[in-house]
Amino acid sequence: MTTFLILWLCTQAAGAALVWGFSIGLGGAARASATPPVVVVMAVKGRDPEFDECLVKLFAQDYPVFRFIFAVESATDAAVPAIEAYRAKYSGRVELVIAGDGVDEGQKTTNLIAAVSHLRREDEIIVLCDADIWPEPDWLRRLVAPLVEGKADIVTGFPWLIVKDGKLASYMLTSLSASVATIPRLSMFNGAWGGSSALSQDHFSTLDMKANWRGVLSDDLQLTNIAVRNGSRIKVPRELLLRTAIHTGGFGDVIAEARRWYMLIRVHMPAAYGATILAMGFGALGWVLTLGGALMLDSDAVAILYLALGLSILRTFGRALLVYRLWGRDGIAENLRYFMVDWLISPVGMLFSALCGWSALFMRRTTWSGITYEVRGPQQVKILSRKRTVPQA
Repeated sequence: MTTFLILWLCTQAAGAALVWGFSIGLGGAARASATPPVVVVMAVKGRDPEFDECLVKLFAQDYPVFRFIFAVESATDAAVPAIEAYRAKYSGRVELVIAGDGVDEGQKTTNLIAAVSHLRREDEIIVLCDADIWPEPDWLRRLVAPLVEGKADIVTGFPWLIVKDGKLASYMLTSLSASVATIPRLSMFNGAWGGSSALSQDHFSTLDMKANWRGVLSDDLQLTNIAVRNGSRIKVPRELLLRTAIHTGGFGDVIAEARRWYMLIRVHMPAAYGATILAMGFGALGWVLTLGGALMLDSDAVAILYLALGLSILRTFGRALLVYRLWGRDGIAENLRYFMVDWLISPVGMLFSALCGWSALFMRRTTWSGITYEVRGPQQVKILSRKRTVPQA
């Protein structure tokens, strides 16, 4: 067992080193050799607490020419009044599309398909984003730069979660997300994240995403798969981490979200799913054996436990450096409570993630934003039930 734990400890050291290596090189300025017109496409459902701040930051972009297409399920969606206020203020730059109910596909996918039906010839760059991101003023410049320089066909980013409810479950989800956000930016690992992705309208047409999104629950995993088959170059600049505020309903919500994520990965990318659950299982087993050995007063296990906790603390400091280099002292203050618990909940989070991953092995049904889906393939989705939201007077 000691040999296994030493090998496991080496992987923990490598993980901490990767976080520090990722963080040290951050902070480069956004430079784009050209700034073609951009259309920002957003599928919206409901008015979450983060949405109003998202709108403020979207319209504060330091970019010369950009407009917006917002797509909602119905005219009674809670987000409509906020969108209409901006449409009145920025005449000609804001378009609101009513998509209607999705039929055997994700409602977000239905909204996106409706939105991209309103593209104009002059929309050279399409930016897809979620309604809960808080982008920095240079966000569009960072997305566009690799495209206009010919270095990528798709440019994307990762979320950096900001806990707003103080719940332990939310901190655990944040720790898991941070582990993904700081992986090496290698082309073989890069995927398009629906929360923040950009591509030219010409390339979007080449991928025929309007057709390839039909019948899909996960718009970004489908985009990634189609792009990979097409040989598209997906670039993920390290600075493209998007502050994303989260509120969860506790561990039940987090478990459901994690299992849905694993299920969709399994459906769209079975090889990636297998590699992920094996890696998580290996990491979780190491913590379980180390803690178990330490409780039995095995001297080797006790020593390895101390070293592993030290590496966990070191990894947390690396994440703090990341936040400081991107968002300064305000970022540290915003994430301080998370940093205080991250080093301790990361080991538990690994076991939590592994259990969620394995439990999704045969999972086919999930409920997302009030709609229950059955997923049998990337484009084989069936809506089983839909919970209607009664508009407030």
